[in-house]
Amino acid sequence: MLYHPPVAGNTPLRKLPALCKLYGISNLLVKDESVNPTGTHKDRRSQLVAKDAGTLHPDKLVIITSANSGISLARACRLSGAQIVCIVDSAMKKETKNRLSAQVHRVIEKNLSTGILLTEQTIALARESEHEVIWDVTNNYHEAYMGLVAELVNVQPSHIIVPVGSGELFVGLYIGLKKYGLNSRLVGIGVSDPNSVADKLYAKWTPYETVIKSIARDGHIFARADEQAVRSAISKSASFSLRAEPSALAAFAAFEMFDIPKDGTVVYVNTGKGIL
Repeated sequence: MLYHPPVAGNTPLRKLPALCKLYGISNLLVKDESVNPTGTHKDRRSQLVAKDAGTLHPDKLVIITSANSGISLARACRLSGAQIVCIVDSAMKKETKNRLSAQVHRVIEKNLSTGILLTEQTIALARESEHEVIWDVTNNYHEAYMGLVAELVNVQPSHIIVPVGSGELFVGLYIGLKKYGLNSRLVGIGVSDPNSVADKLYAKWTPYETVIKSIARDGHIFARADEQAVRSAISKSASFSLRAEPSALAAFAAFEMFDIPKDGTVVYVNTGKGIL
């Protein structure tokens, strides 16, 4: 029997009255990416990568990951024939690494706190024979998230609140707003502490840094929450019926950090429940 990967996208948009009451927003909607095939918004990008890989047939795909995107990619690319190589931080928990290793071709540990690995470096790490065709798919798939904006056109949100790690999702949403003509204001929340409970949002270096600054100059918001605000946001929102990992819930810090209009339509993007 042929394997047909589940399709990502077209995720539900739902209103939680208790959440509206907590933050005093009359129309606070949750865009629930946790219902994607592997429970994460990254399934959208993995689906796009898999489409390219299924057409051009590279031997390997290499990605720097904290685990979730690696597993998402492996499942989406099951039919492409490409082997998945994951580069992870050497500080990754052994249990997480072992579970990731069971899903992909190879896991390579590196100290990722010292700087960004260039594409040629990731490809060199993944290479096992001279003639392999290897793609680095760590970045540059932000267009995968434009479809998420298309799914919000009917509600015309005044604000879209979203967690920000590398910034790929934030950038993709911004481009989507331009494409579909929405006047929504993005509010992106990252973390400032590498040891944060929402550590998946910590990005000391990101190739999207310059673009994020440009987006902020265009009237949108990006800020890094301190750990007190992150923990407070997670504590307040964790009791609601959201399948969301800490890095997703951390974005609720936006309501404490900024004056979000009470009478607008606000969309919070739940980036997912996390795989590992």
